[in-house]
Amino acid sequence: MTSHSSGTPKAKLALAAALKEALRTTPLAKVTVSGLTTAVGVNRQTFYHHFTDIYDLAAWVFTSELADHIMAHASYAEWAEGCRQMLVYMKRHRDQTYAVIRSLRHAELERFLHQALRAMMAVIVGELEGDLRLAPADRDFVIDHYTLAVVGHVMHWLATDMAEDPKVLVERIEFVLRGSVRESLERFAARRVLKR
Repeated sequence: MTSHSSGTPKAKLALAAALKEALRTTPLAKVTVSGLTTAVGVNRQTFYHHFTDIYDLAAWVFTSELADHIMAHASYAEWAEGCRQMLVYMKRHRDQTYAVIRSLRHAELERFLHQALRAMMAVIVGELEGDLRLAPADRDFVIDHYTLAVVGHVMHWLATDMAEDPKVLVERIEFVLRGSVRESLERFAARRVLKR
């Protein structure tokens, strides 16, 4: 199981695995609580202890797996591959992706993507910062700025029915970001020195 499994109750993980198995042959809208609980060997009460409905379970699986894809590649050298894999995962699980997106408010989806991608960007900025000395607020601003740039591209990609090839989109984002994150950190560090 993926890294989100540590500390998660076995029944919750088993229901998640059963949902993923069911989605191989059945659209999300046709998956039932009784079908999943039967497959796992738990009662409906156990399901409702963890999730409010099938969409809540789907959202948990979706967001957990996306976060794992992102954090598995949380380094400057690998972030683009992690981002590409995340978009490919979303496209491969298109029905589930859009079902989950429809079940979330726009702000909730943006908040999730920001939180997950910000964790990755914080690792990248930490690597690139090196011996530069930045004010914490400036460092946070750089992290948020580049996180929001990536989130904006992902949100637009989702809004345009995943039209652009994930590989092409990520290559373009990486091309724009290459060198500019370190340059932004250097500029903030230089400004801090000048303010003294």
